[in-house]
Amino acid sequence: MIRIVIGTEKNQYVAQKVLEYSIRSHTSAEVDIRFVTQTQKRVGGTRFGFVRFLVPSIFNYEGTAIYLDADQIVLTDIQELANSLKPEYTLALVSNLEGYFGDKPVPQRKETSVMVMNCAKLKHWNPETIFNNVVPNDSPLEPGQIHYRDFMWLKWMDDREIQQLEPTWNHFNILREDTKLLHFSHVASQPWKKPDHPLSKFWGQWLRKTIRAGYLKRRELWQAIAEKDINRYYLRYLIW
Repeated sequence: MIRIVIGTEKNQYVAQKVLEYSIRSHTSAEVDIRFVTQTQKRVGGTRFGFVRFLVPSIFNYEGTAIYLDADQIVLTDIQELANSLKPEYTLALVSNLEGYFGDKPVPQRKETSVMVMNCAKLKHWNPETIFNNVVPNDSPLEPGQIHYRDFMWLKWMDDREIQQLEPTWNHFNILREDTKLLHFSHVASQPWKKPDHPLSKFWGQWLRKTIRAGYLKRRELWQAIAEKDINRYYLRYLIW
């Protein structure tokens, strides 16, 4: 069983269903996919940024689990990612990033939007306390506090605990032959919001596949368009 937590929020519903279908359509393995929203107070970033740190507790600090953001598509067998974490490490992620965030090259950092975790080694990620000292990026730091950005980029972890994944497991707004996971990371320019995104047609193809496979109902797409979570451009996908 491959266990996956997808961090999401209401306006990402259609995107999360496309992601789910992309995962299931590429693997023959059993997958346990859980969509989780953030209940903690938002400090910065998206409204589901803290969800990734809840994964070990969700699975009772046992076994291996994957975290993904909702705004992604998986283009190969997720089993490969699940099997990638070596026993000497606590988690695996991409830090030598490739692609673009908006119109700029994506900054280099420990990118936690795709992670494989050994939950047993993360018992100190206690949901009741782990976020207590995280403050907005523009806040003056008091002793023991950490800025949201540095917290999300794991600057507080020992690098020796972290295994490096291939950049292809988190390609930011670029699609190549070797892309394993495509991440539409810049919220304002996501293809379901901005049809002029270079990969809008590609995402639209996956949207159509998701509807045809029964993972998303056409009325759900219509509702998302009516609520302006999805651009009206995608009304055409209500027709076979």
